[in-house]
Amino acid sequence: MKKNIIQILFLSLSILIIFTAESSAQATTGKLRMTLKECIHYAQDKSPDAVKAESLNRNKVLNYEAFVAGYYPQITLSGNAPEFERAINPITQNDGSISFLEQNHLNASGNLSLTQRIPFTGGRISLSSGISRMQMFSDNDILFWRSTPIQLSLTQPLFKFNSMKWDLEVESIKNDNLPREYAESMEEISINVTQKFFDLYIAEMNVKNSEFNVSINDSLYLIAKGRYKVGKIAENDLLQSELGYLNQKNSLEYAKLTYQQAKEDLLILLGIEHQDIEIVPPLDIPNIQVDPIEAVIQAKENTSNLLYYELEELNADRQLNIAENNNSFNADITASFGMNKTTGELPELYREMLDQERFGLRFEIPLFQWNIGKARVEAAMANKKMTEIDVDIKRRNFEKNIKFQTLNFLQFQQQVRLSAKSDTIAQRRFEVAKNRYIIGKIDQTKYFIAQQEKDSAFRSYINTLKNYWVSYYRLRRNTLYDFEYGMKINY
Repeated sequence: MKKNIIQILFLSLSILIIFTAESSAQATTGKLRMTLKECIHYAQDKSPDAVKAESLNRNKVLNYEAFVAGYYPQITLSGNAPEFERAINPITQNDGSISFLEQNHLNASGNLSLTQRIPFTGGRISLSSGISRMQMFSDNDILFWRSTPIQLSLTQPLFKFNSMKWDLEVESIKNDNLPREYAESMEEISINVTQKFFDLYIAEMNVKNSEFNVSINDSLYLIAKGRYKVGKIAENDLLQSELGYLNQKNSLEYAKLTYQQAKEDLLILLGIEHQDIEIVPPLDIPNIQVDPIEAVIQAKENTSNLLYYELEELNADRQLNIAENNNSFNADITASFGMNKTTGELPELYREMLDQERFGLRFEIPLFQWNIGKARVEAAMANKKMTEIDVDIKRRNFEKNIKFQTLNFLQFQQQVRLSAKSDTIAQRRFEVAKNRYIIGKIDQTKYFIAQQEKDSAFRSYINTLKNYWVSYYRLRRNTLYDFEYGMKINY
């Protein structure tokens, strides 16, 4: 038992020393070593795009909260501070005539109200209490107080377009879409990082491949010069060998420049400054089996697209509702009940109150409009029909795109394995051609053909690997489903 404990402590200490050594080496070189998934997680946490996505999502959440708060009861205190006026105003006399008299008065008022919007009817109900004071300055000063201790008011449209109900439905759909939009923006970062990651990997491999080609062609050029001196090859073969060597040097310089640019692009996307990076490519791809029908189902359940289509149809219904309501009878009911009192003595203001009632009905009936209303209704109906057709096409195209993205991903999964095998064969064939050229069994043309096929197979492999991972993360983004682990994607 004691021996086992010592062994465990020794193993833990060894791991700690190795980890510390690696961390120290990384700190010394100032270079980050990151896999593709580490780059994606870093970007989703700290990159400028992640900060923008978080800010945009937070802004939308706060806007919705402000919208919903507008449907809660609103308490408002309003009034006038003492307002002084001195002017000559037209005053109606008892006999109906008008006299222009000098007025000199001081006003003050205050009102406390509680208002509640009624979204399902489009009405508004309020409860208020207020008091006002007026003092007339003249030979005989006159002071008036007026109070409304309580007043209940209702405003209710009849047969009118209810904007509150429609706005509430639209904003609710938009709010339901926020988690999906945010998840899609995070997955969009995954796609962008994957593309930049493999751009850097391809550039890095091109540099290594070019360095290898320069080294080989340099050696072969030296061999060609030796053979030329002893008369075994013609001058044309020597020049061809030299040209191949110079071309590979030019390719190497271009590859180095492309590598530096690709590295800067990835660092900017990740939001990393003043630090170098070393990437570890995911060469071993997981064997993921995706059913296209299942992918379509997950995309319809999880993504924001279908809710946007629903909003398009809802907006068309809204425009039709507006046109129909404006072309028919509509009215507004206003009613209020309360108590009030006016007096010159403040202590008497709330004694022997008088009731106050008000009721009104304002209506509007379009009688003859030269078919304006009818034309607007028909135009709204045609727009609704066009929207339904357009949305149906969008839904079908959406399902088709998800289906073929899935098939495309599965095809890339097969192509990666085939391209890897082709690259291995091309590498082996090049080695054979190089060795045969060195011993003089083949000419330069066949050697250069083998070299070009090697480079072509290598580029095809790493580009196919890039296409596989980009298509994988694009499928995740467009379905918001992780097929590798069989779970929905949430952030």
